[in-house]
Amino acid sequence: MSAGRDGQWRLQFDFDQAAFERLLGRRLGRTVLLTNRMDWAAEQVVAGYAGQQQVERVFRGLKDGEWLAWGPMHHWTDRKIRIHAFYCMLGISLLQYVHRQAKAAWSDLSMEQLIEELQHIQQFILLYPRQGEKGPDRAAYVLSKQTLAQQALAKALKLDELQITHRG
Repeated sequence: MSAGRDGQWRLQFDFDQAAFERLLGRRLGRTVLLTNRMDWAAEQVVAGYAGQQQVERVFRGLKDGEWLAWGPMHHWTDRKIRIHAFYCMLGISLLQYVHRQAKAAWSDLSMEQLIEELQHIQQFILLYPRQGEKGPDRAAYVLSKQTLAQQALAKALKLDELQITHRG
């Protein structure tokens, strides 16, 4: 960095393309896994690493509130904090179970995509008041318009069994 003739700072740099190509070929895009599990095959080490990534993703989801947020937590006693942790982990476990079930319909579905698609599947109840008649209002149950992906998810997760078809 140097000061130019007009007193303004100027940044000048060069790029060594050959060094960058060597770096790409030898270093970038690779992960070195070290383990003390000498009895594991390479495939087992990689699978263990992938499992660790899944666990870290779950805890990031808890921390950042992407799926089921850990906070805000309005508890101060140890017992209530443990219960809060329990239902957060129960929610994550249920979400993981639904995700595994949904993968039957959409194999490369991420957790975020699953949540996004499921949020758009809605059921509406349209109430038609009776004109001068006694008794309850007439109701019509309507599902929101669904994309093909949402239809496949609804079928795989058997959401039609949860659909309300009459007033109860």
